[in-house]
Amino acid sequence: MPKPLCLIISLFFFFFAKSQTASFTYQSSDGLYCSPVNVQFIQTTTGNARGFIWNFGNGQTSSSANPATVYTTAGTYTVTLTAVYNNSTVQTSQTLVINSGITASLTANRNYICTPGAIIFTASNSGNITNYEWDFGDGSPLSNTTTATISHNFSLIGSYLVKVKVTDVSGCTATSTYAVVYQNPPVTATLTPAEGCIPALVSFSATPNIPAGTTVTNYTWNFGDGSSALSTTSSSVSHSYTVVGSYSPTVSLTTSEGCSNNYSFASVAYGTPPTGLSARSDKAVYCGSETPTFYANATNANKYIWDFGDGTSATVFDTITTHKYDSLGVKSVTVTPYFNGCAGASTSFQVDIVGVIASFNFNNTCSTKSSFSFTNTSQGIINSYLWNFGDGSPVETIPNPSHTYGSGSFSVSLIVTNSTTGCSSRASASVHSGSSTLTNPDTAICRNSITTFTVNNNQNNAGATYLWNVVGRNFGPSADDVLNINASTLGNFTNNYVVINNGTNYCPDTVYLNRNILVRGPNLSFDAPASVCQNSIYSINNTSSAFVPTDSVVLWYWNYGITNRNDTIIQPAPMRFTGPGLFNLKLVARDNKGCVDSLSKQVRVNPIPFVEILPKSNFICAGSQDTLLAYHSDTLLWTSSGALACNNCDTLIISPTTTTQYVATATNSFNCSISDTAIITVYSLFTAQPTASPVSICAGESITINAGPPGKIISWSPSQGLSSASIYNPVASPLSGTTYTATLTDSARCFSSTTSVYVNVKSLPTVDAGADRIVPYNTPFTITPMYSNNVRSYLWSPANLLSCRSCATPSGTALGAQTYIIQVRSDSGCVARDSVRILVECKFANLLIPSAFTPNRDANNDLYYPLARGISIIKRFSIFNRYGQLIFEVKNFKPNDKAFGWDGKFKGQDQSPATYVYFLEAVCDAGGTILKKDSFILLR
Repeated sequence: MPKPLCLIISLFFFFFAKSQTASFTYQSSDGLYCSPVNVQFIQTTTGNARGFIWNFGNGQTSSSANPATVYTTAGTYTVTLTAVYNNSTVQTSQTLVINSGITASLTANRNYICTPGAIIFTASNSGNITNYEWDFGDGSPLSNTTTATISHNFSLIGSYLVKVKVTDVSGCTATSTYAVVYQNPPVTATLTPAEGCIPALVSFSATPNIPAGTTVTNYTWNFGDGSSALSTTSSSVSHSYTVVGSYSPTVSLTTSEGCSNNYSFASVAYGTPPTGLSARSDKAVYCGSETPTFYANATNANKYIWDFGDGTSATVFDTITTHKYDSLGVKSVTVTPYFNGCAGASTSFQVDIVGVIASFNFNNTCSTKSSFSFTNTSQGIINSYLWNFGDGSPVETIPNPSHTYGSGSFSVSLIVTNSTTGCSSRASASVHSGSSTLTNPDTAICRNSITTFTVNNNQNNAGATYLWNVVGRNFGPSADDVLNINASTLGNFTNNYVVINNGTNYCPDTVYLNRNILVRGPNLSFDAPASVCQNSIYSINNTSSAFVPTDSVVLWYWNYGITNRNDTIIQPAPMRFTGPGLFNLKLVARDNKGCVDSLSKQVRVNPIPFVEILPKSNFICAGSQDTLLAYHSDTLLWTSSGALACNNCDTLIISPTTTTQYVATATNSFNCSISDTAIITVYSLFTAQPTASPVSICAGESITINAGPPGKIISWSPSQGLSSASIYNPVASPLSGTTYTATLTDSARCFSSTTSVYVNVKSLPTVDAGADRIVPYNTPFTITPMYSNNVRSYLWSPANLLSCRSCATPSGTALGAQTYIIQVRSDSGCVARDSVRILVECKFANLLIPSAFTPNRDANNDLYYPLARGISIIKRFSIFNRYGQLIFEVKNFKPNDKAFGWDGKFKGQDQSPATYVYFLEAVCDAGGTILKKDSFILLR
C-alpha cells in the first residue's frame, strides 16, 4: 500500500501540485451508515488526474475512479484519496463514521387466540433504541412506542404477521416479525364401526388442534339417536346403539380459554339380520357365451354381497344382478343379505357353464407385416370354426389360419361351436395392416430450421406409437404421426427413419425416408480466451467455414457486448476491452444459401491495477542520489538494469552511475499487471573536443565547424562570422583567419568544458575570359583570357570543341553557338571561374534546304525538312502546292530534326510529282530573324 508522503517529498511536489485539488463525496446504501453498509465514493478532483489511489481505512484499497466498499464494523474511519497527475500528486482525507448496526427479535405471550382478545408482544434488541414502530398486519394504524412491550387486541378471525421496526439514536433500524392466528380450535374425529347389528357398541375419538398451554375443558357428544348429550373431559367415548336406524353424531368442544368448535361425523347405520333369504338363477345351465342373471330377496335387506364362485364378487343394492363367466364348469354361487351392515344368513346354489368360450390371439410376421397368424385359444370341445377376416375374403374353418391383408383396419371374428350342447361363442378383435411411408418436403435445409416428417399410412390404428430417428435426433415414442423438428445439427443425414409400434400383436415397423437430408449452413467455431485483463490485446481466431465445401460464408458479424463495437470481417482485428466486466462475444454468419447461424461465448474482463511513478523522469549529477515514489493499489515489484536497494518498496532511493530506466509493476489478484517507467538521466564529467582543427577555406567561402560531445549546451566565441553561436555545427564565414572557442555545458549545469577551432582564410585567383563574339560559320577563333599572377592550372569545358583542355589560350572552329567555361586554381588551391560565348553569324547561307526529295519510302531522302547552322529555332515551316493551298506546316521546332519533315502526303494521300513552294521563318543563335521562301520538286 502507498505509504504517507514524508514532509520533504510533500514539499518537493508542492510547486507542481498547487494548481490541482483533490476532493470526493460519499453516500451509503441506507443513507444512515449503519454497519454492515456499502458506501459509494465519488471523486471530484480538478485537472486531468492519471489515476486514483483510495485507502478506505478498513483494510481495503482501490484504484477505480469511483469505487465502493463495505464497512462491516462500526467505528471511525479515515478515508484517503490520492490523485496522481503527470508530475505530482494531491492527497485529501475525510473522516467517515460508521454506526453500530442493531438487531431485533419479536416474541409474544401466545401465538394463537380463538376468541377476540389481546396478545402481548415483546421486542428484544441491541443498541440504544429510541422508537418502536408496530404493524399488527390487521389493517389497524401503525403504533409507535418508546417501550419494547405492547398489547394488541385482535377482533377478526384470520392469520396475521406482526412486524416491529426499531430505531436507535443514530437512526439505524432493524425489523423482526412474528406470526399469530385467530381461529376456532380445529378438530377432527373418528368412530368405529360405522355400521353393524344392534346393539352396536361404537367407539368415538376427537383430536383437537390447540396451542401449547391450552386444554379442552369439555367435550359434548350428541349420538343422534335421541339419547341425552354426553359431556366429558375425555377425547374418547363409547356409545351403544340399540335401535335400528341411521344416525348423524356430532361432537363439540370447549377450551380453557372459552373457545369452541364442533365436528359432524358421516352418517352411521345399524340394523338387524335380514330373514327369509331366497336366491336363484334364471336357469341352471348356460352356454359359455351367455350372461347368467341371478336373483336374491330377504326381509329388511338393503344390500347383497355375491360370491360368483370364480374368484370374483360384487356388492349389489338391488335384488337382481348379472355375471359373465370366462371359464367353463360348475360354479357355486353364494349370496349374503345385509341390513345397515348387519349380515343375515347366506345361501348358495350352482350353475353349470357348458359348451365353448371363444378367444384367439394373432401376430403379424416381421418379414411380411401384412401377413397375420391367428391362434385359437377358445375353451371347450370345438366341433366347428368360422373365421371372418373382415376384408370380404372367404371365411376359414380351420383352428389356426393365416391371412394376408391389404391396407386398412379390419374387424376379425371367430365363431366356435360345440355340436353336443349346441352352444356357440364369438370373439372379435381389430387388425391393422398396410404399408407406411415416411415423407419430408426438404432435401436441404438450414441448421436450426423446422422440418416436418410425416408418416403416411392407411392402417387407421389410433393406438400406434412412433419412435423417430431423423436429422441426427431421437424423439418418442409419441402418438402423433407428424413430427416438426428443429434440425439443430449440421450434417448430411442418410439414416432418417421412424419405428411404428402398432401394439403387442405386431412386429415393430421401421420405415425409412430413403433419401438424404442435408442440414447446411455456417459451421461456426472460434477460439477466444475466456478471460483477459482490461486493456490487454484480445485476439480471436475464427475457424468457422461453410459446412458444405461448395458453399461460402458471405456475411460475418461480430458483437463484443460493447456499445458501438461491431465487426463485419471474417477475422476480426485484435482489440482491447477498456473496462472490466462479463461480456457476451457473439458471431453471426450467413452463407450464400441464406442460412444464418450464431455462436456465443462469454469473456470475463478482469480489472487492471494502478501504478504511477513520480517523478516520471529526472536528472542528477554523477555521484548524487534521487528518490522515486510508486503510487499503487496492489502488489508492487521494481525492476531495473541498475542496482536496487529494495524491489517492493513504495519509496526507492537510487544512486545510478549512468542513465537508468526503472520499472514499477503492480499485479492484482487476477494476475493482471500494469507497469510505469521512470528514466533517471545521469550527467557525467566530459571533455570538449573539436571535430577538426585547423581548417582552411578560400576567401568568400564558408565551412561548418563542430565540437563534441553532443547533447550539451554550447556557446561559441567570437560570434562574428558564425551563423549561430549556440548550436553544435555553426557555419563559419570569417574574412580572415579566426580562432573560434566553444564552451560546452550539460543541461543540468553539472559539468562544463571548452575547446577551439582555427579557420584559415586563403586568397582567391582571378580570371576574365573576355567578351562574347560572333564569327562566320566554320571559321577559326582563339580565346585569350586575362589571369592573376597566382593562377597555377587551367581547365576548359567543353574541351572537345577546343584545341586543348588545360592551356591558357585555346582555339577552335565556329560550327554553332557555344559557351566555354574556364576554371582556374591558385597556388593555395582556391578556384575561380569565368565564361565566354562564341556565336555563328546569322545569314541565309546558314539555311541549307534541298531543292528536291523522293518520298518513295526507301529510307533515302523520304522526308523534306530544313538543315541549318547558327539557328536556334524555326518558328514556322510551311509548304504550298502550285494552287497556293497550304498542305503542310510545323512551328517552333529545333532545326535538323527529321521528325518535323514533310513525307509528301496531304490528308493521308500521296501528292503527285510537281513543284512546291516552301516558306521558312527562323531565329538565329546570335539574335535576329531570317525569312526565306523558295520552291522544290517532289519526285517519285
